[in-house]
Amino acid sequence: MKGKANTQKVKAFFKKNIYYIVMVVCILAIAAMITVAVVLGGKDSVEAPAPDANLPGDVTEQPGGNVNTPDDDTPVDTEPEPEPIVFTIPVASGTVIKDYAMDSLVWSSTLKQYRVHSGIDFAGAEGAMAVAAYDGVVSDITYDALNGYVVTVDHGDGLSTLYGSLDEPVVSKGQVVSASAQLGAIGVSATGEMADGDHLHFEVRLNGEVVSPYDYLTLGDK
Repeated sequence: MKGKANTQKVKAFFKKNIYYIVMVVCILAIAAMITVAVVLGGKDSVEAPAPDANLPGDVTEQPGGNVNTPDDDTPVDTEPEPEPIVFTIPVASGTVIKDYAMDSLVWSSTLKQYRVHSGIDFAGAEGAMAVAAYDGVVSDITYDALNGYVVTVDHGDGLSTLYGSLDEPVVSKGQVVSASAQLGAIGVSATGEMADGDHLHFEVRLNGEVVSPYDYLTLGDK
């Protein structure tokens, strides 16, 4: 009978204080969850980098004031600009008797007509020698009645010079020549320009196209 009475007292206690018991259990559960979260959070924390640590992409200054940018892989062009090509006058003491004119027509005393003129005609003293305007290789020697003897010198990179209306040339095909090397005496072998007397017809071509000799020659204000 005594045991039964104690059980009834316990039940009565729980029944009377159930609200407080549940509250205490909830508080304990919340406290336990907070404790677990704090412990786990401490394990996942990452140590902050030192104040002077270099992060990826940082710009750092090297000795001497140079700035090192690790992510900058732009190549630096250190090659010098090529020197401009300047031609030697192809006839010593020569004078221009017919100018370069591809955008206008000039009178041909021989053919008695107006026509373009693809080069510069230089007259000189009797027996004056035509010389190479620049270093190169004799790439061709041709003859036809209209243009006479023509020596072509290849200077590389698509640039070549032509020397027409020569007496028989004094160089041979494949010969290496330097600037001012003699190519042949000026003459009247070009029958298309016979009325102009002894002279050199001088042309410049780039990649096979006629260009102005004044791009490479310095003659007055031309």
